[in-house]
Amino acid sequence: MKKLGFYLASFLLLLVLSACGAKDLDKSEVLAKSIEESTALKSYSIKMDLDIDADGMEQKMSIDGDITHNPDAMYFKMNMEALGMDIISEMYMNKDAAYMSMFGEWLKMDTKELGITSFDQLNEESMEKLKSFTDQFEMTEDDEKYILTLSGNDETYKVLIEDYVSSSMGTDLAANPEMEELLNSIKINQIDLEYHVDKESFIQTTQVFNIDLEMDMEGTKIPLKMKGEATISNINGVDPIEIPQEAIDNAVTEDEMYSGFGSMSVDEIQELSNYVIVEPTNLPEGYVYTEGFFDETMEMAMLSYDKDENNWILVSSNPVEHLSLQDMEGDEIAVRGTTGVLFEMEDYVSISWEEDGLLYEVSASSTELTKEQVLEVVESIQ
Repeated sequence: MKKLGFYLASFLLLLVLSACGAKDLDKSEVLAKSIEESTALKSYSIKMDLDIDADGMEQKMSIDGDITHNPDAMYFKMNMEALGMDIISEMYMNKDAAYMSMFGEWLKMDTKELGITSFDQLNEESMEKLKSFTDQFEMTEDDEKYILTLSGNDETYKVLIEDYVSSSMGTDLAANPEMEELLNSIKINQIDLEYHVDKESFIQTTQVFNIDLEMDMEGTKIPLKMKGEATISNINGVDPIEIPQEAIDNAVTEDEMYSGFGSMSVDEIQELSNYVIVEPTNLPEGYVYTEGFFDETMEMAMLSYDKDENNWILVSSNPVEHLSLQDMEGDEIAVRGTTGVLFEMEDYVSISWEEDGLLYEVSASSTELTKEQVLEVVESIQ
């Protein structure tokens, strides 16, 4: 679900990148002129704030970045708040490769596998999609800009979502029959889009969006709401984007990253860790240890205790220099003789605290466990 939300967020970002922009003009002329100007842009900066609610799982995302053409290159810094955590990542991208940094490690990905073959092509294609809905747009204006709005729940608007989700996933995932079925199941409850087009340059400077839809995943209706605002600035003023040598020298591929990633016993994790791995001694009835992992970059140990696929408890720990209590979102809670952070959401509870130079988190996704039961698990750790 997180991944799907991420790719739907990518769809919105690509709409913004399509930007790029007085006899009185009608809406068709404004859209056409904006498409024409988009292909002439050499560079620009972008800022986007996005709120996502996927079946009650809330995420906040802010993106700041730069885009250049000839040669095509991108740089983005993303801050995402989800499940009580504040995650910061960076990405550099050119026509050959994308480099993403998260938790201090660089990951190298093939640009074509991400579905990106031409940045200019994406810009023009997305604007052409909007142009096909010219009749549905309403247009007003003020002294500085044209304001184009599109609202409704017409099922034909699905193409604005399906095409961009597919293009951002790459050919392998886009061709997956299950993903195609999921995309075909999208139902638009309401979509509200607003574009600001500068009267002088015909560049699209602002996009405001509010989308309410639902998808069918194996017979389960999954509601998804997305809203936010994006702005474009620094037109043709971005310096050339260069991928840091540190990223090039130290990046690993996805295959390399996950080649040795398998479940381990607690004893096997302890052999890799420089600190003592602790376990809960009081688990709710039916919960047993099922799998464990150790991330050597973060020095993070993760122990999973499951009752079934819908009810599980995860105990994680890592040195505070990698991730600390300051990175966690939520309310204060008294725990193990100190002040921790409590994060609650529907069917999800997380309790975090620091102890002996380590950040601990006990999170539970369950339809039956209460906050008090999770706290009992926390207090039993030794």
